Amino acid sequence: MSLALYREFRPKNFDEVIGQDFIVKTLKNQIKTNRLTHAYLFCGPRGTGKTSCAKIFAKAVNCTHSTDGNPCGMCAECVALGEPNTDIIEIDAASNNRVEEIRDLREKVNFPPLIGKYKVYIIDEVHMLTDSAFNALLKTLEEPPEFVIFILATTEIYKLPATILSRCTRFDFKLVPTQLLCEHLKRVFDKRSIEYDEKSLYLIAKAGEGSVRDMLSIADSVASYCDYKIDYQSTEKVIGLSDRESIKKILLAIANKNIDEIFVSVKNALGMGKNIQILCKEMADFIKNLIMIKAGVTDYAILDILPGEFKQYADIASLFEINYLKNAFSKFSQIELDLKYSLNPENLFESACLEMLDHINLDNKSENINISKQENNSTAPIVSNQEVKVTAEPKENKTDNENSNIERIWGNVLIKVKENNLFALSNALKSVNRVEVIGHKLIIHTNDSSSYEMIDNKERIDILLKLVKLFDDSIEAVNIEYDKENASVQDIKDNLKDVFKSKIKFKE
Repeated sequence: MSLALYREFRPKNFDEVIGQDFIVKTLKNQIKTNRLTHAYLFCGPRGTGKTSCAKIFAKAVNCTHSTDGNPCGMCAECVALGEPNTDIIEIDAASNNRVEEIRDLREKVNFPPLIGKYKVYIIDEVHMLTDSAFNALLKTLEEPPEFVIFILATTEIYKLPATILSRCTRFDFKLVPTQLLCEHLKRVFDKRSIEYDEKSLYLIAKAGEGSVRDMLSIADSVASYCDYKIDYQSTEKVIGLSDRESIKKILLAIANKNIDEIFVSVKNALGMGKNIQILCKEMADFIKNLIMIKAGVTDYAILDILPGEFKQYADIASLFEINYLKNAFSKFSQIELDLKYSLNPENLFESACLEMLDHINLDNKSENINISKQENNSTAPIVSNQEVKVTAEPKENKTDNENSNIERIWGNVLIKVKENNLFALSNALKSVNRVEVIGHKLIIHTNDSSSYEMIDNKERIDILLKLVKLFDDSIEAVNIEYDKENASVQDIKDNLKDVFKSKIKFKE
């Protein structure tokens, strides 16, 4: 039976540990100067080298021919400690978390080592110990025999009592950068004579999300599927990541306000077997890279992309304003968790794509909106389901021509909202029952609370202001007001239901 890659390539000395330079250097210096402490706490994400460093450290402190803090692997102590022994004791706290196991440890801890100079206890997932077990460990952890060293490892440091934390020398392991994971994976594939391409390396390393063990486990699956000749398309299938082309097509469809293409692109991506949550995550990551490129970032390590992909990202970034990309990034990041609990996650994702169409003109220049100021003399109809009253304050000082001008402006605004495919905004504006101008401010009145909440948004107000200014430069602000006194029938029903705790029923 062949070993899994993550077991076969587990570091055997500190020089093989990647991405934890600060920790490695500190431990090696302690070993070289023989300034060891009695208890260590290794904490951090999974697969970053906590247990590996603990095992290397346990060998190194007992090695009689240590080189630069590393165990030589050749002396009698190293050979003996490489096999099952009683001097390096590994305890899985997840399955040995009761107070009885810790009491047993306290009794055995006084027996001296048989092979080397130190007896090392490695307690993995130490956060799983019960409160009673922690209390039983306290005294021994604080004052163990001089030949005993404790190494506690955990992925959930916040679950440890402060009394334990204060008795240990703490080391925080970090997620490994994608570039370092790529280099490590390349060495692994070269040693195993596995064929690969650069894009596949990057894809597998990125899927590892900073964990060496996760990356090697994924690499094992990909290599087996590809019969040890790894290519980009097969890697995508195994990992289940979204095709970059699919994400590009969705973003281009949004940029072009092409609703048909949005639905087709999403369907095609999901039809290739892509998970909707992964698609959303990849979408957010893609947009994040676009934002950084727009902000002037060119470092591939920060962007987390391959050098050859920069131009593709830059071309797409040029289609959007940075504020629009910020809104899109925020939106797709927010729904990433919602997708997990949604009854219809596909609809939720598509809805997010369509909602971004409402913001597409937020940062565009006014000439991009499909109307020119020469159309100011046109008399456009009011596009609404009900009659809209237009007034100006004070009424007695205004003529019919001035009221007519307000009506014309508002009618043109409604037309342009529909022409620019701002569907959500257009539907909300149907509830507007009065428009007035006070000073240099256009005030919109609605008696529907849901429409008010939809319109009362800085981005949508900014869009309305830009459209209004196309027809009247004197308007400096747009406000939306909810006429509670003239609330819609639906609002009245909702309020009554709130008062009577939903016990009231209405005839349809």
